[in-house]
This record gives sequence, C-alpha cells and structure tokens, in this order.
Amino acid sequence: MFGLSILSLIFVGHRAIKITDEAASGRQERFAARSLESAIAVLPKQQRSATVWDDAVQNVIAGNDKWMDENLGIWMQQYFGHNEDYVLAPSGEPVFASVRGEIRHTDSYSIRAKTIAPLVAQLRETMADVSAGQSNPYEELAEVAVVTPLRFENEVAIVSVVPIISETGEVVQEPGAEFLHVAIRYVDAVLAKEIGLPVELESATFTADRPSGPLAGIAVPGPSGDPLSWLVWKPEQPGTDLFLKILPVLAAVGLVSGAMWFWVVRHLLRVSIQLQASEAQARLDVVSLKQAKEAAEAADRAKMNFMSIVSHELRTPLTVILGYARLGKNLRKMPAGQRLDDLLQRQPLSAIPLKQDINELFQLFGTGMEKIERSGEHLLFLVNQLLDYAKIETGRLEVDPEICDVRKVLEPVIEQMRVLTEQKDLDLETTIVSCLMLADVTRTRQILINLIGNAIKFTDAGKVSVVVIESEEEVHINISDTGPGIEPRELEKIFEAFHQADLSGTRSAAGTGLGLSIAKELARLEGGTISVKSEVGLGSTFTLSLPKDTSPALEKAA
Repeated sequence: MFGLSILSLIFVGHRAIKITDEAASGRQERFAARSLESAIAVLPKQQRSATVWDDAVQNVIAGNDKWMDENLGIWMQQYFGHNEDYVLAPSGEPVFASVRGEIRHTDSYSIRAKTIAPLVAQLRETMADVSAGQSNPYEELAEVAVVTPLRFENEVAIVSVVPIISETGEVVQEPGAEFLHVAIRYVDAVLAKEIGLPVELESATFTADRPSGPLAGIAVPGPSGDPLSWLVWKPEQPGTDLFLKILPVLAAVGLVSGAMWFWVVRHLLRVSIQLQASEAQARLDVVSLKQAKEAAEAADRAKMNFMSIVSHELRTPLTVILGYARLGKNLRKMPAGQRLDDLLQRQPLSAIPLKQDINELFQLFGTGMEKIERSGEHLLFLVNQLLDYAKIETGRLEVDPEICDVRKVLEPVIEQMRVLTEQKDLDLETTIVSCLMLADVTRTRQILINLIGNAIKFTDAGKVSVVVIESEEEVHINISDTGPGIEPRELEKIFEAFHQADLSGTRSAAGTGLGLSIAKELARLEGGTISVKSEVGLGSTFTLSLPKDTSPALEKAA
C-alpha cells in the first residue's frame, strides 16, 4: 500500500512538473510569435519614413544616386538594420542597389529578382485596385505594402515592397508609373537576438530544422504557410529546475522519501496553480504591455524622424538662400556689374545723378544680401545643432584631437564674437596665454562659439571676458559675463537637451536648447569638462577644461 502511494506520488509529481514546464514553454512560444510578427510588420513602417516623401519621388525620378544612397540605403541600414535595399523602376528594372549600407551595381538585384517578382506583381495589382477611379490616390497608396519571409538560394529573409509616394500629393504620378522600394532583412543571429531579448529567450537562434529534444521553437512561415526556418531556444523549465534543486535532499533523507515526495507534489501543484493563475493575469497585462512598448517605439521613431525630416527640409531652402545672398552681395564683381561700374566711372559729370542712384542701389542691395546671408547662416547653425544631437543620440558623434595652440584656436572665435559685442555696446576683454593643448580645433571652436555667444546673448550691459589659465595637466578657458546670473535650481538642468534656463520673469532668448548639451558632450569626447558657476544678479562663469600636451593628460584623455 505504501509502495502504491509512493508510485502515485511520483506519478502526480511528474505530471505537475510536466504541466508547469509546458505552461512556461507555451507562454514563451506565444511571446516569441508576437515578437516575430512585430519584426515582420514593422519593415514597411520603417520604409515609409523615407519613401512617403515628395523629395523621394523627385530624386528617384531624377536618378539621384547620392540622395538614394543617403536616404534609401545608408539610412535604412544604420537606423533599422536592413541588409539590402533596392529601388525598382515602373518597368521592374532596378535603378539603385545597396547591400549592407554600401551602394552596389544594379546587377546585384538579378539574383533576387525571380524570387521577389511575385511580391512586386502582387503589390502592382493591389495598387491598381486602389487607384481605380481616382486621379491622385496618394494617401491610399501610401498605406499599401507587401511583406513576407522568403527563401533565397542560400538564406531566408523578410522582404517588404512599398511604393515611393508623394506625402502631399503635389508630385502627381500616373497610376502604374510609381517607383518601388524593396527592403530585405536577413533571418539571422542579429534578428534572433532582437526577437529573443525582449521576451528573455535563452540562446535564441534560427535553424533550418524543426526543434527537437530539449529545445522549443516557432516556425517562420513563407507565403504558402510552409516553414522556411525555425526560431529555436532553450525553454524555461521551472518545474524541472525546482525538482533538480531538491533531488539531493530526497537522496539524503532516504527513509523519509515518501514524506518528501508528498511535500514536493503538493509544492509543485501549488506552483502549477500559481503559474496558471499568473499566466491568466499575464494574458490580461500583455495587451497594455504591448501598447506601452509600441508607444515607446513610436516616440523614439518620432524623435529620429523629426531630426531627419527637419534637417532635410531646412537644408534645401538654406542652400538657396545662401546661394542667392552671396550672389547678390558680389553683384558689383559680376561681369555685367563690372562693365556698368566701368562705364559709370568714364561718364562725364552730367551722369553723376545716375551714378549716385546706381551706387546707392549697389549699396542697398549688398546690405540686404548680407542680412539674408547672416540669417541663412544662423538657420544652418541650428540645423547643424540638430544633426549633432542626432549623432549624440545614436553614438556617432566623433572628434579628432590634435596638439594645438590655444591662442590659434581662440583668436578667430574672439574676432567673430567681437562683432556681436559691438552691436550690443558690450566690452569684450581677453587674457590669452600661448600654450599647447590636446583638442579637436573645429569642435573646440564650436564649443567656444556656443559659450561666448550665450554670454553675449544674456548680457544687456557691462562686459564679457575670456581668460585662459594653465594648470599642471589642463588648460582652463573661463568665459564670464555680467548678465542676470542663473538660479541654483536651473544650474542642475542647464546641460540637459532642449532645456533653456528661465533667467527672469520677463525675458527669454531664442534657441534650440541643444547648445550646452552638445558642448558638454563634445568636451567629454575630447577628454575635457565644462563647469559653471553663477550668482544671481552678478553674472555667470563657464569653464572649458581641456588636457594639456603632457603625458599624464594625454593618458587621461585617451
């Protein structure tokens, strides 16, 4: 009877262990399937960040390889992890090819063309149905896509095909004349890690064979539903793990094994019930968790899209503004202007009124163009700040330190800033000693322009001073002003991105709020620091400290 009881306990315990392990494995399979579906569905959304765009349509039609490489090749690889990107003409022929972020000859698409052709045909058919009876269905076409895993000769990949469409409808395309963008993401170790990490899959990888033995897995289905590959991992086994932990205890107690088995069975049954209850609750929570994850991803994409779109949209008009401004500023140097000027110089005194009018016109035109040029350069400075911040966010901001003289770095900046102090009737005092330091000349000037420019911007009367002080291992550049000063609570947040200090109840200054954040990061990359001291009503002092040309300083910077 006792033996039968022991066997019953063993059977029940084994059953409880199996239920516990199967429940945990089933939960992991469901999470993994959702994560795989998300990885497939997100591909067209990533493409639309650069394909639903007036600039995209115009540059693709114009065959602008450089633009396509930057926006449909490098951008897709660096920010979304695409392995291959292609642009297809309305005829189906490739006009652009990028493999792993590097531009390739369009012939490289030939090994993919036959496999991808059914997807292209399906997309064209869907677009034709959407366009039927409409003259410019750009909004509907922007949402059309075909995405599915496919098997190529040597690998399995997720393939997505979307049309390149105007986002405003101002660039009208004839139905069927749209260019297409093809994105390919390999089903490889990188994708396995991205899918497995959020749901904590141990040793997740893709294999060609169905998982066997202790491994769990889900299929990567092709267009027909047949498995093209398998995502496999080592599943959680909470029941088995618990049993293995207590097994030495069971062996040690020997004679009391029956009692121990009874305890184990009860414990496992309780764990099983709790796990099933927890899983039921998890099913209710997974929807809100997924929504929160999607919201976070959307916010991140929105931020990066903001950086990209603002930079692209501002760069083109800025180039035009600066080009025409510089052309107008040098009007007198142009051939027609030179001939007119020479002719006026040779005319008799009766031509003096005409000469004066034209000279005045030259002067007014030149002055106006200089204002346009300054405005354009300021806007370009803001765009560059946005681009630098985007590089900081993605870890791509770099510096190139070299041994340089602090005087040669500072003097051009001082002359540039002196114009601004004269406009506000401020004194600009400098005390600069000549010494060597380790710094990136261009980036250091960018930091100094920001710090000195802030001092001038927030100072209405008095002076701005720049003082260079040497210590044993560092060069300290102090920028002081007689402005309103900064409240202690603002000092804690002044280097945060997009933060601007509230210096008074009635006064504010324009800017992106990125300057000090970028300056501090640049100083850190150069092996230096930026610190600030301020007293309300007396002014502020910002100190840029960079390593000197000494062995200890060089080792510290490295």
